Amino acid sequence: MPMNKLLERTKEYSVNEIILYVGLGVFIIGGIGLLIAAFRTSILWGLAVLLIAPVAILYLLIHWQDAKGPFKTQVFGFLIILLSAYLSGGINMPSSIKSGFSSSPVVSNQQFTPSSLSSGFSSSPATSNQQFKCDGRQHCSQMRSRAEAEFFLRNCPNTKMDGDNDGIPCENDSRF
Repeated sequence: MPMNKLLERTKEYSVNEIILYVGLGVFIIGGIGLLIAAFRTSILWGLAVLLIAPVAILYLLIHWQDAKGPFKTQVFGFLIILLSAYLSGGINMPSSIKSGFSSSPVVSNQQFTPSSLSSGFSSSPATSNQQFKCDGRQHCSQMRSRAEAEFFLRNCPNTKMDGDNDGIPCENDSRF
């Protein structure tokens, strides 16, 4: 594996991991803040929030003025964790949400020939009928197949899957 590909993968994962750990830290700080607010209200509220998880929601609703700061901190931490998961390819956002972030068109790798256009619809699905979409993924580790990697390399901007620029993506990926 060329050194630049190795460094590129290391850099990608370390940035995602840092974002994840920052989000986790912010989330935990918010939880500790909520626990402190509950103990400031009374020892019973503090113990109940500490030992019985659903009581934290009840405390949040009843003592909103005391709990809103730590709650907002937890929500912010959770959003950072979701961002990290999305950037690493761990979650797929629904297309209705994703369309607000990206204006890239859906491009199909289906081959059209005069005979396929005149014959209408086929009853058996063809393997070349898969649709891929430029959605911001750039690295081999984010691809599910060689065909998808080839599509991304040909049609999508800023891909980082062809380190030697020979037109063949993910040559060193043993999954394909």
